[in-house]
Amino acid sequence: MLSSVRLAWRMQRWELAFLIGGPLLLAAAAGFVAWQTTVTLAGLDACYADNVALSASCRSLIQWGNALTALPPILEGATVVAPFVVGILLGAPLVSREIEKRTAPLAWSLSLSRARWLAGRTLPLLIAIAIALLLLGQASEAMIRATAPGQIGFPYFAMHGPLVAARAISVFEIGVLVGLLMGRVLPAILVTGLVVAALLVGLYVMRDQLMRAEATWVEASTRDLSGVMIYDSAFTDDTSGELITSEEAFSRFPEAFGIQGSGMPPGMTQVYLMTPPERYPVFVAREIGALALVSVLVGGLAFWVIAWRRPDIG
Repeated sequence: MLSSVRLAWRMQRWELAFLIGGPLLLAAAAGFVAWQTTVTLAGLDACYADNVALSASCRSLIQWGNALTALPPILEGATVVAPFVVGILLGAPLVSREIEKRTAPLAWSLSLSRARWLAGRTLPLLIAIAIALLLLGQASEAMIRATAPGQIGFPYFAMHGPLVAARAISVFEIGVLVGLLMGRVLPAILVTGLVVAALLVGLYVMRDQLMRAEATWVEASTRDLSGVMIYDSAFTDDTSGELITSEEAFSRFPEAFGIQGSGMPPGMTQVYLMTPPERYPVFVAREIGALALVSVLVGGLAFWVIAWRRPDIG
């Protein structure tokens, strides 16, 4: 294993330094923002606790807090993108580069088995990707919890936690398989990007359909709506409990929705068709499970392909 790690480092040291070091830097930045946000909020509470004019240090703390609020959206977006950049740019060229340079057939002839050769190439990178992206996911989660509203929910899907690493691993596995089939670096990167995009669309459609199927009508005033996935709004008749669509309410009570209206028809209660945040961990676990299945199937297919691939193809 150590020899495989050394070989992987020699062959891809610049890619590894950037594509593994990048997520680690993002994790450090997210952890720093989480720490500073917690410290700053505590300091601001102390500043406002005294009924006196704010001191110069308190005003400086307010400015620092305002600067901190600009960082979480940037880091959260980078956390979403990182698994795909890392997986594609490390996975697709891994084998295709050696096939393209005609060094793979020689390595296959010298190795005890092609499967062992492929495992030696992929496992060190898989471990490095998993560690780096897990750290990024945990740091991002700490940052999200430290910033307002401080709750994990559907708006933060794939921005934190083990799902970040699961996406990177599955994308890496797809890249290795595509590179093995194509034997050219640039086409492998492009095709991997297309395959991953199709996978993401498929997962999104499935997740959206499941969310809609499990959504329920909930009275709007009974709960905090942060972290909730809302699909529709309507009203219920307080007397009969009948569900009345928004369009029907607009037509029946136009005066309630006019300029002078309250926006609430008389004798009715507003309800939302929503997937509550309590269901959020279930959807995260489902996607991690789906990605794990993809990784196993794609990895198994890669070992099958390399066993039957002709060395002169590519």
